[in-house]
Amino acid sequence: MSLGTYLQPCSSIVVLNELDYPQFFYPKLAALSKTFLPKMETVYYIHNFKGLKGGTLFRSYPGPWKVLRRIGNKYMSLHQQEEMPSLKEVALNILPSA
Repeated sequence: MSLGTYLQPCSSIVVLNELDYPQFFYPKLAALSKTFLPKMETVYYIHNFKGLKGGTLFRSYPGPWKVLRRIGNKYMSLHQQEEMPSLKEVALNILPSA
């Protein structure tokens, strides 16, 4: 199924990269993540977490949000949910407990 199957005639596609700006250093950009970005539907998302219990937060629309861990040459799903978890929740709760 192609992306065009899900888009309405007036839909826009916006590509955003690395929008996890610290509020202290970039207050205006951080404000976007609370006001503007929640109005958008995330189609593809990948965020890697480093460390011994590292992993990846992944989404491919219309599927759920998944937390994955690479084991050998495969990825194992550790957790999934319909709403995007915060990066803090993934790093402090989901990855360490899996």
